[in-house]
Amino acid sequence: MSNNNLLNKQIEEFLSVQDFWMICRSHSRWFIASVTVFMLAACYYLSTTADIYTREAAVMVKMETTRGTVAHSSNGNDFNNMSLVQEQTNVSNVLRQYRSLALLTDVACRLDTLTDKDEAKRAAQALQSGLTATLDDEQSTIINLKYQDPSPERAEKVLNTVIEVYNERWLQEKRLMADNTAQFIDERLQLIEKELGHVDDSISTFKTRHQITSLEQVSDLYLQQQTASESEILRLTNQMYMAQYILDLLKDEKSRYRLLPTHTGLSGNEAGEQIVQYNNLLLALKNNLEGTSTQNPIIMRQETQLNDIRQNIIATVSNYVKALQIQIGSTEGYNAGMKEKVKSSPDQAKRLLSVERDQKVKESLYLYLLQKKEENEIGMTYTPIPTEIIDMPHGSALPTFPNKKSILLASLLIGLLLPAVVLFIKESLNTTVRGKIDIEARTQLPIIGEIPLYNDGKRKIKLPKLSLGKKKQQRETPQLVVQHDNQNAINEAFRILRSNLEFMTDTPQRKNVFLVTSMYAGSGKSFVSMNLALTLAIKHRRVLFVDGDMRRATATRTFGNMQVGLADYLGEKVDSADSVIYQHREYPSLDIIPVGTTPPNPTELLSGPRMRQLLDEMRPHYDFILIDCPMTETLADAFIIGHHVDRTLYIVRAGLFQCRQVALLDANVQSGKYKNLSIILNAVTPMAHYGYKYGYYYGYTY
Repeated sequence: MSNNNLLNKQIEEFLSVQDFWMICRSHSRWFIASVTVFMLAACYYLSTTADIYTREAAVMVKMETTRGTVAHSSNGNDFNNMSLVQEQTNVSNVLRQYRSLALLTDVACRLDTLTDKDEAKRAAQALQSGLTATLDDEQSTIINLKYQDPSPERAEKVLNTVIEVYNERWLQEKRLMADNTAQFIDERLQLIEKELGHVDDSISTFKTRHQITSLEQVSDLYLQQQTASESEILRLTNQMYMAQYILDLLKDEKSRYRLLPTHTGLSGNEAGEQIVQYNNLLLALKNNLEGTSTQNPIIMRQETQLNDIRQNIIATVSNYVKALQIQIGSTEGYNAGMKEKVKSSPDQAKRLLSVERDQKVKESLYLYLLQKKEENEIGMTYTPIPTEIIDMPHGSALPTFPNKKSILLASLLIGLLLPAVVLFIKESLNTTVRGKIDIEARTQLPIIGEIPLYNDGKRKIKLPKLSLGKKKQQRETPQLVVQHDNQNAINEAFRILRSNLEFMTDTPQRKNVFLVTSMYAGSGKSFVSMNLALTLAIKHRRVLFVDGDMRRATATRTFGNMQVGLADYLGEKVDSADSVIYQHREYPSLDIIPVGTTPPNPTELLSGPRMRQLLDEMRPHYDFILIDCPMTETLADAFIIGHHVDRTLYIVRAGLFQCRQVALLDANVQSGKYKNLSIILNAVTPMAHYGYKYGYYYGYTY
C-alpha cells in the first residue's frame, strides 16, 4: 500500500462530526434518560429552594471640612492657629463599618426588637452574610449597598436601617467628642478666671500702695525693646503651659480612657494630628468594648496601638516643651539685658511689669478659650450627617436567585452533554475493530463479507469475555437465522457472502474446501459457518458441513446430537465415511458430519491420515466443504486442518478483535500458516462504525 493510501486510511479513522452525530442518534435513549434525570433534579431543586430577592442602594460619603478655625487676633497670639477638629473622611473605613457586627447588631435589635445578646449576635451574622458594600471605583466616595433576602420588603427595610443606624452612631460619636471638649474648656475657664482675678487684685493693690499711674517714665527706647522680648516670652510661655498640661494629662493613669482636647494651642501639625488619631482610636476601642471583653485579640491590638500613639504624643510634646524652654531661656537672657539698661527705673515699676505680664498671659488664654467654647457650641448645634442617599433601596420584582431559566437551561445542556462526552470517550478509547476500514487500514487481506449483529429481540447481546479456559464459560447455542424467503438484513448479508464465496471458488479444479476459524472464542465462527452452509444449500448447492471443533461441538448441538461422527471416523471406530454423514431434514443438498463421540485427544486424531483421506474422498461429491474449526489463539487444531484445505475463512468479530491483532494476522498469512485467507467481519452494528466508509445499514426494501 502506498504512503498516500496509508495516510488516507489513517485519516478516515478519526471521528468526524457526522459520524459522532450518527453514534449519538443510535444512543438516543441515553440522551432522553439523562435529560429527564437532570431536568427532574432541576425542578426538584427549584421547588425546594426559596426565592431570593436583591435590593440595592447607593450612599455618598461627605468629605468633612475643618471646623473651629478662627481668624488671627490683633494681639498676634498663636492660639487661633489651632483647630477644634481636623479630620478627613476615610471611605474604606466607612465601607468596613457598614458590615461591622457592632453596627449590624444594633440593626438586628431595631428590626426584630431583640434583647438577648447571643440572639442579636446571630441575627447580625445572618445580616452580614447577605449584605455587601462596594465602591464604584478607587477614587469614588459613593458606596453601593446590596442585600439579599427572601422578602423584598425586609431587604429594603434592612438597607434603610443600616444607613440610619450608621448616621446615628456617627452623630453620637461626634457629640460625645464635643461634650468632652466643652467640659475641658469649662474647667480651664473656671481656673483661669480665678487666677486672672488674683492678678487684677494684685495690680490694683500695688498701684494704690505705690501711687503709680503710668510707666511712661521709663525710657521709651529701652522699654520698646524690653516689651518686644517680653511679648515673645509671653507667647512661648503660653505654649509651654498648654503643652505641659497635655503632657501631665497623658501621664496620668486615671485619665487613660479620657479624650484629649484638640484645642491645645500647640503650634505645628504633628502633635495635633496625633491627638486626633488618638481620640479616634479611643472612640473605636470604647465601641468595640461594648460587645466583647478586654481579652479579645482585636481589643488587645487596639490597646497596643493606643499605647504606642500615647507614647508618640508624649515624646512629641516633651520635645516641644524642651524646645520652648530653650527659646524662653534665650529670650529671657535678652530681656535681662534690657532690664540692665533700665536700672534707673524704680523697683516698683519692675514688679508692676511682672504682674502685668502675668495678667496679659492669662487674659489672652481666657479670651482664646471663650472663642473656642463658642465655636464648640455652634458645632454641637449643627452637625450634618456624614452620608447622603444617592439611590433609595430598589430592585427587580423578580427573584435574583435561583435563576430558573439558567438552571433549567444548564440542566438541559448537562443532560445532553454528559452522554455525548461518555460516548466520545468510549468511542475514542475503543481499540477493537469496529468496521471494515479498521481492517483495510492495516492489511491488504480481502474482506469477503460483513455480517450484522444479530438480535432476535428476546435477549441482550453482550460481547464474550476473553478467557484462557481456566474458568468454564456458559455455552450458548448459535441460532440458524437464514431462511428461504426472508429478506431481512442478516439474510441479505449472508447472500452477499455466498455470492463472494462462489466467485472465489474454482469449481472445475475442485478447490472447494474451506476452513472456518477465528482468533478468539465467541467470534461467531460456528454461527457464520452454519448459516453460510444453509445459504448455499438454499441455492441447491451440494454442501458438506464438517464440525471440526471436537472440544465444544457447537454446530453438532445446533443441527442435532448425532451419535456417530468425525471423531469416530478419525478414531477408526467406523470404516466408511458415509456412515458419519447426515442429511439435513429441510435442505437435502446439505450434508453434515457431526463430532460424534467427544474424544480425549482431538489434536492427535486430526493429525492422523484419515482427515486427508476424508477430504479427498468428499471433494468430487460436493460443491462446497465447510469445516468449522476451533479458535487459533490457544489451540493447534486449525493449523493442522489447514494443511488439507484450499481456503481459510477467518471470522473477525467487531468489538472483540483488537486492531493491533490485524498486523499479527497479516504476518501469519505472510508466513504461510493460512492458505488463501479471507476475512469475514461479524457482529457489525450499524452505529459501531464511522460514516459511509464503514459498510452499510442493513435495512433493505424490495
